[in-house]
Amino acid sequence: MPGIPRSLTWAALAAPVFFLLAAGDLALRSREALAEARRQEAWRDNPALKTAYFEADLRKKELALAREAEKGGVTAENAARSAALLAAEKDFRISESSAKLAYAWYKTAASEFSSPLNPWAARAKARLPSALAAWRAELAAKNIKAETWMTE
Repeated sequence: MPGIPRSLTWAALAAPVFFLLAAGDLALRSREALAEARRQEAWRDNPALKTAYFEADLRKKELALAREAEKGGVTAENAARSAALLAAEKDFRISESSAKLAYAWYKTAASEFSSPLNPWAARAKARLPSALAAWRAELAAKNIKAETWMTE
């Protein structure tokens, strides 16, 4: 283009592309956080699904560990230690509060990745109050007095 510096032309083209890429990245991150929140919510409502998921994950990791041990990549002692750690990790993940995690993921999707072009952030924001109420109800059922600052 005559009269307009080439760098200015490139900058004018790059700015909207950068904005769209950033908005797309935020939207995809929000969508992933929303999906995780929904999965945690489903696990909150049906803990057997959560247990089955982590049991299957443990079996898959133990199988990979056994294959590695067969190849000689891991000693028997290290394989046993790794298997014990995997079992402890499974138990910890099962014991985590799905209600709390659902709320945390909804909050992340709604606030951390919000943008005007992001429909998933709006969906997560709409689900936040019910997720918070479920988490508070879980705490109340365990006789844990939850102050507002604890759950926000």
